[in-house]
Parts: sequence; structure tokens; C-alpha cells
Amino acid sequence: MKTVVIVDAACDLPIAYFREHDVHLLPNVLVYGAESFTDERSANSILAFHRRLAAMRNPDIKIKPCSVSALTELFLTRLVVKYDCALLITMAQTRSPLFQNATEASFVILRGYREYRKRAGLNAPFYLNVLDSRTMLAGQAVLADAAVQLLRDTKLPFNELRRLIEEFRRSVRCYLLFDQPRYAHVQIGVRRDEANRDLGSGRLDALLGVKWVARFAEGGAEPLFKAHGFDRALARLLERAKVEIDQGLRSPLVVLSYAGEPEALAQKSAFIDFKRHVQRWGIEVMVSVMSATGGLAVGPGAVSLAFAAV
Repeated sequence: MKTVVIVDAACDLPIAYFREHDVHLLPNVLVYGAESFTDERSANSILAFHRRLAAMRNPDIKIKPCSVSALTELFLTRLVVKYDCALLITMAQTRSPLFQNATEASFVILRGYREYRKRAGLNAPFYLNVLDSRTMLAGQAVLADAAVQLLRDTKLPFNELRRLIEEFRRSVRCYLLFDQPRYAHVQIGVRRDEANRDLGSGRLDALLGVKWVARFAEGGAEPLFKAHGFDRALARLLERAKVEIDQGLRSPLVVLSYAGEPEALAQKSAFIDFKRHVQRWGIEVMVSVMSATGGLAVGPGAVSLAFAAV
């Protein structure tokens, strides 16, 4: 049986990865005023969006993931006649309505696919599973790659693939480095009356060059530490990651995404040292431009780092 892995545009895998592994991408549409931007992993257009976002003082942008009707049409007219099974891995449902939309669409798809497959000369059933990744950005990328690697075993039953990915999901560690404190305060979910005590004023943090690092797990972010300056925060994050990675990974992959030009991140001394360190273990370090959807959530200049710990 032929199985396809499907993710939304917030999954921070390089665009070449989608082509190489036949991973299907669902775009998000970002709407601001009379303008809109389609987020579909085009690096140049995403970088332009990040630059524009950085220039906005109070961006009012709404994210529109694929609707129920769009998902239903996509599956019935294209995917059910090309594949036998589909695993749709969404961004954490606490951060996007896509999981709910896809779940609702799945009922329609599974009731109506037989007619479409019959017209294509296919009599076997079609299987679809919608999975909440409970993570985001680089974390979603690590989970999607795990599914792709499992599919190398062509004899793996679809139900077993689903079970293994649900179990693997618990191992994903995702970290976020916020370059702009106001995004950290929103994502970490601190109330305004608690901000001064627990996180400090976003304006004061910005004046002092404070950068926050958080861990994203089970659909929510929690603060870990703060540091003065991006380079110090990045160095501390990567040192923390090295300690966990040295204890072992479930898959030999670390994903980093950056809401800016990846080459600028790759030239940081802390990153160079980190990459050299983990490659000694035979671990691949995959770096990509953070999605526009992700940049909107965690801010321009942010970093997402993820791996699957043992």
C-alpha cells in the first residue's frame, strides 16, 4: 500500500525535503488588512515576510489553515486516487484549528472516497489518520521525519505506523528562542498582572536586550531561562541541547529553524561548535527558514530547535 505523510506549512522542513520524500504540504494563508500571504515553504518569499513582519509595530495578522471544504476536496479529487493511506500530522491544536478542521473533514472523506477510487479502478479501502503533533515548527518536523523513516519498511501496517508515531510523539523535545520579548510573553501565556513579577515587562526586556528561551510540550510553552543578547541565549540553549543529545536520541536528527536568513545562524560560533559536537555521534543537523506561520507566532529572529530524546 502506498502511504503519504501530510503536514501543514508550519512544519519546518526544508522545501527540498518535501520533494525528495513525497511529503504533501498544506499551505496556510496569512491575512492582514486587505493583503494576504500564502505560506507554502518558499524560502525567498518567507524571508521577505519575516522582514516585513519585523517592521510592523503592532501586526494584526490572522492565520487561516485549510478549511474543512478545502481538505475534503483535496483528498477526494487527488489524494484518495493516488495513495492508499494518509497520515496527516498537524501543528498542536492549541495553536491552530487545522486539527479540528482535518478531523471534521476526515468523516466526510472516509464516507465518500469509495466512489472516487472506483472511478480510478481502485477497489481497496482508503485509510486516513489525523494526528495532533502536540508540538510546533522544528518539533513537528522531527515527528514528520520519523514517519517518513518508518515508511521505508514497506510491509509496516498502517495501524502500526500510527501507533509508533503516537508513541514517538512523546519523545519530541522542542525549544524556542524568542528574539523579541513581546512574542515570548504571548506564547508563554503570562497574564499582564503577572508579567512584571514572573517575566518582566516586555518593553524593559527589549531595552535590556533580554531574550527568552522556552520549552514547547503537550501543546503549551513554559519558560526555561533568559539571557542578555541573542548570542548568549543561543549558546545556553545549544549547551542544554548537547547535554540531552549526549544521553541518546531516538532518531539521528536535530532540526533548527530560524525566522531569518539561515546562513546568519549557521555562522554563529555556538552553532558551529554545536553542529561539530553532534555530528560526532552521526547525527544530522537540518537547518531551514522558519515558516511565515511560525514567525508570526514566535516573532522575527526566533529559533526553533527540536530532537527526539530517548
